[in-house]
Amino acid sequence: MKELQPFHIGIKAVILNEQEDKALVLKDTTRYEGIDVPGGKIDEGETIHQALSRELREELGVEHFTVSGILHAAERPDYDKDGTKLMLIFYRVHAKISDIQLSDEHTSFEWIGKEDLGSPQFRNEGVKTAIEKAL
Repeated sequence: MKELQPFHIGIKAVILNEQEDKALVLKDTTRYEGIDVPGGKIDEGETIHQALSRELREELGVEHFTVSGILHAAERPDYDKDGTKLMLIFYRVHAKISDIQLSDEHTSFEWIGKEDLGSPQFRNEGVKTAIEKAL
């Protein structure tokens, strides 16, 4: 019998500014190349909603949001922790954001639209695909 491949599960939020048809992206020039969206691994015992709540509060200071569905799922090809891989699940998230309070995990943020998808370097292909599907 073939041994099962262990995975961590990460959740990501593609937050939309629907009036301008743009998605929020984050940068951290100290830890990785490219742009990303908020999110992280689900901690043991957390539900998906609890993990999204924790990540959005920690990374952006966002307390209130709604989730309207899964946009994309992708394995992060650069992640391997002692044979454990990482599967990212990207959600479409609606949040009224008036003041973004970035954590020390990120150095800056911006709102990008469809016209911007060709120019930035994304942290991984899953981020780009999820944003494309959201917009």
